[in-house]
Amino acid sequence: MSEQQDALDDLESNGVLAALTWADASAYRRTMDDFDPDTGHDQGWVGSTAHRLLVDRLHRVFATGKHGVDSPESAFAGLDLLAAGLAPGEHRKMPLITPGVVVWSPVNGSPGWRCGDWRFLLTSFVYGESNRIPWPQKSPTKQRAASQGRPPGWLDPHPTLFDEEPESVAAAVAALREQNAELNATTLIAAHSIERELNIRELYLGRSRLNRGGGDAWYWKHDLLAADPGTPTAEPTPMSPSPLPGSSDVQDAPVRLRRQPSEGNG
Repeated sequence: MSEQQDALDDLESNGVLAALTWADASAYRRTMDDFDPDTGHDQGWVGSTAHRLLVDRLHRVFATGKHGVDSPESAFAGLDLLAAGLAPGEHRKMPLITPGVVVWSPVNGSPGWRCGDWRFLLTSFVYGESNRIPWPQKSPTKQRAASQGRPPGWLDPHPTLFDEEPESVAAAVAALREQNAELNATTLIAAHSIERELNIRELYLGRSRLNRGGGDAWYWKHDLLAADPGTPTAEPTPMSPSPLPGSSDVQDAPVRLRRQPSEGNG
């Protein structure tokens, strides 16, 4: 079985794929509701606001951050606090995930979560450019994630002279690999974007590839807004010609009773 299939099977069975889809829809819905160009909002504001709200929504669904709990048994109290700031009824579509199944796992201040063998970080990108995300121009953390090495059994159909890690990032890459080894985890990237004028979104989860010489930005990636979020594609997914509208409802999930928030990381 491929790494892609392993990751998607594990994360789907634990509710992570549904959580990402719900959180992305909620974050962008609120962002676009608040967007006001007359106030001075621009594309940069949209990207940064949606990114912060996506982190907030994921903390809610995973019971981490300020929504952390002392124990799974205390997760089902205080529904009003969990729903605060969400659109009416939105919390009722939030996937039900037992606290502790997904834990807070940031890297050098970059928001991240871990579920079993998989950790994922967040990044935004220019709509329509998912296959050309310039990882060498991203933060050092994102560069390190893209430099983890090839997935087992992966063969590059278009090898270049730029596959080896430069000395300037080799030590940092080694540190990330050691950290991943300690966690028994591989770091994935959840990449999100929106076309503001049309209000259509893109959301992918995959293994990033350091593309210093250009070319594909992914070893593999999966479109989380596809009809069936649990079915991977055999090759890197091209940009969908018709992403789902940002205003569309996320799939229904079991009603989640409110958990009691506690300060600190989950």
